[in-house]
Amino acid sequence: MKKKILITISIIIAALLLIYTVLVIYVFSMARQDTKVRSDAIVVLGEQAISGTSCFGPRCQQGFVSNAHYNPCLISRIDQAVTLYNNHYASKILMSGGTDKGDNVNEAETMKNIAMADGIPKSDILVENESTSTYKNLVFSQKILNGADLHSAIIITDPSTNARAGLVASKLYYVYSLSPDMSSPCLHVRDYVFREPLAIIYYFLTGKI
Repeated sequence: MKKKILITISIIIAALLLIYTVLVIYVFSMARQDTKVRSDAIVVLGEQAISGTSCFGPRCQQGFVSNAHYNPCLISRIDQAVTLYNNHYASKILMSGGTDKGDNVNEAETMKNIAMADGIPKSDILVENESTSTYKNLVFSQKILNGADLHSAIIITDPSTNARAGLVASKLYYVYSLSPDMSSPCLHVRDYVFREPLAIIYYFLTGKI
């Protein structure tokens, strides 16, 4: 009897490890999947706005919070959105992100200010400033897109989150393409191996994907 129990436990553990390994491979494989096509809007998923670490480029010194710098991870995403906008991939940019507990600064409003400083007209920037997760980014953004009669979107996030963002967008029936921010200075192997596979499992168990 004990032998059967041990065999069963071993099989379960092996199955879980296999699933986890497949997810890690999936996250890595999706990281570079840039499928962007011309769309109604570019949706930029938020990141903590202010960083205490060194910032890259002169624009990072324009922080709206005293003695702080813009998060280079966020700057990089905005740069990509601005490039896509200027290359006529979409006529609107939606900045999505609430107020981060780490710096108490609103992500979407900060992104909007940076994009405007880069020459994007205020009238072409939409703001979703309440979300606190990738799932909420896309849920709340969808309502704004629908309200503005925008029916397709290019989703920008970091490469490690590309897989999860795509799964959520599919679950929500977005008409979407993906354009991961491959120039981000904030790419970490641990995100691919630990954070994202675990997040995908959590999202699956809670019905978000």
